[in-house]
Amino acid sequence: MMMSEQLCPLCQQANLCKAGTADQSQCWCMQQEFPAELLAQVPDQSSCICADCLARFQKQAKPVQQFKPD
Repeated sequence: MMMSEQLCPLCQQANLCKAGTADQSQCWCMQQEFPAELLAQVPDQSSCICADCLARFQKQAKPVQQFKPD
């Protein structure tokens, strides 16, 4: 029996994560780092954050780091 698609805990869309399947080592999430600040927004960490939410978080976080005065 196939596992039903997991949903992203932030946006409730399909996270396309393969964790828990035979293909989990091939999953996109294995190549990513999830910032602690983003993980802290998830009350229940039993399902993965989707690529869209990760990208949105990284876009929001980067400008703060790029404009540090010397």
